[in-house]
Amino acid sequence: MPVHGYGANVEGLAQFSRALAQIGADGLRDEVKAANYDVADKLAEAAKEKAVGLNRQQRAAALSLRATRTQNYAAVRLGSARVPYALGAEFGAVKRTRKGKIARGFRPWRGNQFSGWAGGPGYFLHPTIREKGPELINDYMTHIDRIMSEAFPQ
Repeated sequence: MPVHGYGANVEGLAQFSRALAQIGADGLRDEVKAANYDVADKLAEAAKEKAVGLNRQQRAAALSLRATRTQNYAAVRLGSARVPYALGAEFGAVKRTRKGKIARGFRPWRGNQFSGWAGGPGYFLHPTIREKGPELINDYMTHIDRIMSEAFPQ
């Protein structure tokens, strides 16, 4: 059974950014970037809070979550060179290795709907997306609408 997630695709956001550049509204372009960062940062902080009740590895992986500043989309990055196990901490691992031994260190696999677990992927980031997604999308669209009304007051 597929699990449905939340996402927002703002059609025309790139064109909107270009239109802001053409009218010389660099301050508003920075506000779009700030809106993207703000929604990603709220998601990252909520996921870090969700990971507090999990094991040490998952808490450390959640601390590597960081929002990125981009003009055309909101993004959260997970993991780093110091935390290469972050994706394993988020999605878990299949318990058997190639030699048939049980792999240690990760929780059971929650990467997709085909493994018999129908609750959805992930342990801290993806559950937070499912919980906070609609609220974050509404906040984001309110911010973008305000920027549009400032840029084009018609």
